[in-house]
Amino acid sequence: MAENIKFGKIIAQRVNRKIHSLYLFLITCSLFLLSSVALQAAPKKHDIKFTIKGLKNTTCFLGGHYGDHDYIYDTAKVDDKGNFEFTGDKDLDGGVYFIISAQKKKLFEFIIDKDQKFSMATDTIDYTKNMKVQGSDENKFFYEYQNYAAATHVKMDSLAKLMKDTAHKAEAKVKLDTLSHIGKRYRTDFIAKHNDMLMAKILNTVEEPVVPPTPKLANGRPDSTFSFRYYKAHFFDNVDFSDPRLIHTTVFFPKIKEYLNKLTPPDPDSVIVAVDYLIGKAGNDKEMFKFLVQYIIYTYENSEIMGMDAVFVHMAKKYYTPELATWVSATQLERVKERADQVEPILIGKHAVPIVLPDTNNVMQALDSVKAEYTIIYFWDYDCGHCQKETPILVEWYDSMKAEGVQVYAVQTNSAGVDKWKNYIKAHKLDWMNVMDIYKTSNFRHDYDVITTPMIYVLDANKKIIAKKIDVENLNKVMRHFMEKRKKQ
Repeated sequence: MAENIKFGKIIAQRVNRKIHSLYLFLITCSLFLLSSVALQAAPKKHDIKFTIKGLKNTTCFLGGHYGDHDYIYDTAKVDDKGNFEFTGDKDLDGGVYFIISAQKKKLFEFIIDKDQKFSMATDTIDYTKNMKVQGSDENKFFYEYQNYAAATHVKMDSLAKLMKDTAHKAEAKVKLDTLSHIGKRYRTDFIAKHNDMLMAKILNTVEEPVVPPTPKLANGRPDSTFSFRYYKAHFFDNVDFSDPRLIHTTVFFPKIKEYLNKLTPPDPDSVIVAVDYLIGKAGNDKEMFKFLVQYIIYTYENSEIMGMDAVFVHMAKKYYTPELATWVSATQLERVKERADQVEPILIGKHAVPIVLPDTNNVMQALDSVKAEYTIIYFWDYDCGHCQKETPILVEWYDSMKAEGVQVYAVQTNSAGVDKWKNYIKAHKLDWMNVMDIYKTSNFRHDYDVITTPMIYVLDANKKIIAKKIDVENLNKVMRHFMEKRKKQ
């Protein structure tokens, strides 16, 4: 009897365990099914459908703009009826996007903004003229405007040609002015009605400042600089720097580039004022701030215009900090800091970093001890093919300029063969101060950023850097400029 009771308990425990396991299994299955249903039911953040008649069984790409670059964001297969779509679980940044074919040809552009679920249908005969949009009012307006602008352009082009005919010039001008006025009114009305749309911001951005009549100076003459100063001061009046969507268009970056390259004098002090002004306009918008800082610091770190590395140093020290450049890794911040620290001592206007090296007689010669109106620091390598071409040209130039108070402090960068260096000097009659880091104790390569040879620095009488990293061909032009400037003083 006791055995039967014990056996009965064991059976009951096994049954209970099976029921419990079955219960857990059913719970797990239910959760999995619910999760699957939830995943299937989760709405896509963006879903853009296209139908292009005449395009089939190929691949298309979704591309977008960022500053002056284009990027590919997604790929889609086109079926035999010209249908394809792009979907995703994240919102796309507001901006102007485009469809690009498998042959890397841009087919048409469109706007992605608040509406990220819509459809577009057209054909390969005329993508723009035949475009039909569903689910995006902004893209309807976008294509209405493109078609209007295209038709207006044809009319204006025809009238411009007619203006060459003297008999019809006056009539053509009136019609041209009327078309311009209508176009201006069209844009003004659209902006007023839809000022929150990206298209309105684009239309505003491309507007040029209207310069008022030139005022007269106290002496009665017209102010010859007024137009330029007014144009520059009002260049960004209609540009909304607080709207990062503009970064993803083709109209914003050209304005930035024009302001820096055409409206700002090409000297570091003027450019520094300009870049601070631009970055200040970004206000608290992090994306706009990031875009401007990244573009400016990269541009001036790699600028081919002499002296613009001062802009890079300014940007690195003012904006590339952990507090402001939050998108940059600590490693990258340190790299930029180290580069700025290296470049800063050799900026134009700085006193040349001291160099003390032995000459061919093993006598130490200091750069600061060279007495001259102008000192040329010439970094060269006797084994460098380019140096072998440039050095004789520099010798000839130097011989013609010694009487003008010019001296050369020639630093041999190849310390492997002292005898070869001395033999080269004798053979080519390098009649200037020749030094070499024979004992390998100098840090001149780092101090003067000597990456390639030959490399030339020009110092004034006080050993301040007035030109740098120029070749022998441009040395004469630079020196003549400074000499003429000195004579005028």
